Amino acid sequence: MTIAIIITIFASLLWGISAHIDKFLINGVDESGSSIKTLLVFSTFVAGLVISPIWLIICKFSISINAISLISVFMAAIIYILATYIYFIALDKNDASIVVVMFQMIPVFSYILALIFFKEILTIKQIIGSIIIIFSAVIISYDFEEKNNKSKLKALLLMVFASLLSAIYYILFDLALRNNEYNSCAFWFQASLLVIGIILLCFKNYRTTFIKAIKNNGKTYLSLNITNEILNLIAHLCVNLANVTIPIAIANVSNGLQTIFVFILGALGKKILPKYFKENLNKKVVIQKTSCIVLSIIGLIVMFC
Repeated sequence: MTIAIIITIFASLLWGISAHIDKFLINGVDESGSSIKTLLVFSTFVAGLVISPIWLIICKFSISINAISLISVFMAAIIYILATYIYFIALDKNDASIVVVMFQMIPVFSYILALIFFKEILTIKQIIGSIIIIFSAVIISYDFEEKNNKSKLKALLLMVFASLLSAIYYILFDLALRNNEYNSCAFWFQASLLVIGIILLCFKNYRTTFIKAIKNNGKTYLSLNITNEILNLIAHLCVNLANVTIPIAIANVSNGLQTIFVFILGALGKKILPKYFKENLNKKVVIQKTSCIVLSIIGLIVMFC
């Protein structure tokens, strides 16, 4: 059990690194304002092209899935990309450590959706935990320096919507898993991302920005995006492996440690490599961030334990 918990914490570290790679790709590579469109193509077309064969090998070429589940997986992929797009917009003007705390609202919306569509009953612990997480997201969106309140408020609204979409994505993917193997669903999810990427490339503005990015910063985009996708793949595999031996509740709480890793990595990066990391380390802001990170983890503990 101890090893499984360490594995989930390692997955949180990988996702923390991934968040900073996203931030750098949005703000540190292309300053023309077209980086989000480029990243969407990489997150769909390139990711699907690279990761699909890996899942095919993992599946040992056994990729059978029923029609209803295939539709569910494809819808999940569409919702996932919409959530990713909104997350990129929020990340564009805000520190990764702020945005990731707001992402902890996903389990809150998962419970709300389960209450509405599956008639599940929320316990007092789930309600209290949800309130704590929402409170932490609201507090971290307030700018005590009063320099960037509109940007943080916009980020909060965007991340509320992104968290809702992410919760819907998890439900759709879970529906597909109920009658199929995880590996085959994962393969078709990546294949769906590839199809979505091809559709995006059919639009001139996406195709133009993607080709331009490849010409100007091809090596950077390709190396960092492929690294990012591999980190995410390893993190997902770690969590799935851990869920076999430990309660999902403990895994969910361990995954919440991502907020700590994002902040620590951002703070260290700002000190060591300020050119590549953007993290506000003003004393008031640091107190605000750490308080909200602790609050969000307490909320997860209350909800799941």
